[in-house]
Amino acid sequence: MRSDPAHAIHPAFRLSILAAGMGLSVGVYTVVNQAVSQTAPDRVLPTAIDTLVPFCAESMLIYGTIYALALVPLCLVNDRRVLMRSAAAYAILLLSAVPWWILWPVTVPRESVPVDGLFTWAVAIMRFIDPPANCFPSMHVGETVLAALICWRLDRVTGAVVSVMVALVWWSTLALDQHWFLDGLLGAGLAVVAEAVCFRWRPLPPSAWSRTSRWNLLWSVALYLLQFSVMAVPWWFDLATPADIGAT
Repeated sequence: MRSDPAHAIHPAFRLSILAAGMGLSVGVYTVVNQAVSQTAPDRVLPTAIDTLVPFCAESMLIYGTIYALALVPLCLVNDRRVLMRSAAAYAILLLSAVPWWILWPVTVPRESVPVDGLFTWAVAIMRFIDPPANCFPSMHVGETVLAALICWRLDRVTGAVVSVMVALVWWSTLALDQHWFLDGLLGAGLAVVAEAVCFRWRPLPPSAWSRTSRWNLLWSVALYLLQFSVMAVPWWFDLATPADIGAT
């Protein structure tokens, strides 16, 4: 679909938004996570739903899609106005979670998982780099919900697929003992609020919601495959051992 030339997105600008967004997301989350984890939070939020989901190391295949799914709107958006509002929505979502992480930290107790294969190795890496501190709200669920909301406006087919992924990602956060169900519920709620603030308060004209070719979604697939390779290669080629990351 063609966009208004006055609001076209230069490739370099698209990449700069991607770099800034990834930097902000990873940077803010990691800094707060490492700081809060030092206090060893002990607040928990179990519900009946949490007890129904058994641990499943293979769900790492779904859990690891977070950045690829967050990238999907950037692959499709064709108008600078939508791009900037989408970036603002992601920033609002992330920053609205920070006070909760700092002032009301929640943790999820984890049982030790023996490393005996690729997926348990992936769990060990995840636990090594992501201590259970920034649990409530869940940005895994929040960012996926926001991606689905934006994609639904750009392309109903892609929006429907990402919406299915919302449910799967939410399940994976429980199956890996990374989050409580309520963590995902607040994350989803904050995503809805961020989308409303950026797109419903002062709606854009329908012409702004043009999209690029769906072939551009291959960039999102490539990011996922890159993440998978970074995790899997050390295990496949014996470049690292569980002891290197403090796992058994």
